Amino acid sequence: MLILFQMIGCCGCLCAQSAVDSVRVYFRRGYSVLDLSFRDNRQTLDAFVGRLDSLLADTSRHIVSLCVEGNASPDGTLGANRRLSGNRAKRVLEYIRLRVALPDSLVCVVAGGIDWDGLAERIAADPRVPARERALDILRHTPVWVFDDSGRIVDSRKKQLMDLDGGRTYRYLLEHFFPGLRNASLRLSYTVASVVQPEEKPVGVPEPEPESGPAVPSSGTDSLPSREAVPEPSSGSASGHAEPEEREPLHRLALKTNLLYDAVLMPSLEVEYRIDDRWSVNLEGEVAWWSKKDRHKYYQIATIGPEGRYWFRTRKPWHGHYVGAFVGGSWYDLENGGRGYKGELVMTGLSYGYMFPIGRSLSLETGIGIGFLHTSYEEYLPVDGHYVYQQTSQTNYFGPVKLRLSLAWRLWDRNRKGGAR
Repeated sequence: MLILFQMIGCCGCLCAQSAVDSVRVYFRRGYSVLDLSFRDNRQTLDAFVGRLDSLLADTSRHIVSLCVEGNASPDGTLGANRRLSGNRAKRVLEYIRLRVALPDSLVCVVAGGIDWDGLAERIAADPRVPARERALDILRHTPVWVFDDSGRIVDSRKKQLMDLDGGRTYRYLLEHFFPGLRNASLRLSYTVASVVQPEEKPVGVPEPEPESGPAVPSSGTDSLPSREAVPEPSSGSASGHAEPEEREPLHRLALKTNLLYDAVLMPSLEVEYRIDDRWSVNLEGEVAWWSKKDRHKYYQIATIGPEGRYWFRTRKPWHGHYVGAFVGGSWYDLENGGRGYKGELVMTGLSYGYMFPIGRSLSLETGIGIGFLHTSYEEYLPVDGHYVYQQTSQTNYFGPVKLRLSLAWRLWDRNRKGGAR
């Protein structure tokens, strides 16, 4: 034993240093879909996976844990944001596990809900925040829910933030800080084994990397209340102050009618399904089947056309510019007491449009379609109660073929049950 201790003293001792690697990826408002093209998500995750691969191959390093925590911004309800944050963490972990094999014992997933700590950190660092000190005081000392003696909700942290300075503070936070709170953080903890000479500083041991996100305040008197400190009340016990702002619906489907076609007595109906933030498919149809046989007047036309759309980056779904590609077909019989035209047409082209919300579930859409149209039709004349064929003609046309001013009713709220996917 004496010889062994002498050898350790001469040659050094084997020790382990702990280290942390943390990154953060971001999500769009109300969504848990991992969009690698959003901000720097692809570069961040690729670099993180590369470092994780290197750790797994290095026998001198031992992974202790990988914790993925999802977060959300305060807009929306507490329960919906907790589900949303959990789904965000799961989507990121799924992506990591597609690239790297990790045992379940090393992985933890946390649904952080609303990141109040991160919001306070950002407010403290920005002197431009309106009523900054009062906002920090609300975050540090106002519970998520404020109850009266009867257990009813009479106030909340979010409501006080929304009312602060006539709403100026909340609007500033919404624009500048909320996007950064919609994230999922990855914290990889590991140990590094190294030989350390007695009374010498370890050589080659990496210093722990700083957290990419805001630090969590201490548990002193000025720290924020725990996210789980106040339970979320059921809808039956909540008073009028339970939800200062209802969560924004996450609609996948829209039913629409083109007001321009409706105005010329050609009722229209459109159905659009939003695949994700970028892509949607639209199907429209119009029918006008009016006739007065005794006067030889016919206004009969039926049209159907599918369309695929690409939406440019906007503030929220169903709000912004899009371009599309469409095809369509039509059957018609048009006569106004004289020469009549009966035939079919096909068309194809490109469209451009813009949609903006005018209510919680209503939007207005404007657009135009330019393309190629080909029609083949028979010309006829009404003679003695009969329709006498004259000739068959064809027409080709290139130019505007669609004009849209549509009222859209957005429905199928994916946030109503189970959160967004």
